[in-house]
Amino acid sequence: MLTLLLTIAFSSTAMELPIQSKTFKSGTYFGLQSGRFYTFEYGWELQSKNKKGFLQSNTTAIHHGFNATYDFSRLNPVLGYDLGIWRRTGNFDLTYGLGAAVRTDLKQLRFGVCPSVGIKVWQLHVQTGLYILAPFYALDNSTFNSNSFFISARFLLVKHKTKKGDN
Repeated sequence: MLTLLLTIAFSSTAMELPIQSKTFKSGTYFGLQSGRFYTFEYGWELQSKNKKGFLQSNTTAIHHGFNATYDFSRLNPVLGYDLGIWRRTGNFDLTYGLGAAVRTDLKQLRFGVCPSVGIKVWQLHVQTGLYILAPFYALDNSTFNSNSFFISARFLLVKHKTKKGDN
């Protein structure tokens, strides 16, 4: 009788424990951004994925990268740097991100923030967002223009992958 109770107790707790694992991926990414201008992106990203069962997982990533575009209206290159973070709370959910941005036309600097929302499938991350850069181009016509609303596609080339905690 005691063995039966112990077997039931241990088997019920074993069924309640989900399979948990943590995966780290890092590598370089290449991207293309389209807004008022086309922008080429190159950077590095680190992803951390916590998986609890088949449908429950969350992914958090940090990234930084350089980008370059050409402003044909002013015949001027615009170079930039982005630093940001994004998060996804399920396998099939959207990604939500926030980034800091710097843009220059090699004469002036513009700084700002960039909220974004996207979808990630395998290593392809498609997102849309809004760059809020100061000084604002609409209010200050003496500064250079840059993308405001955009859609981008980034592909991560995974160079390092570490998996921990498989049961």
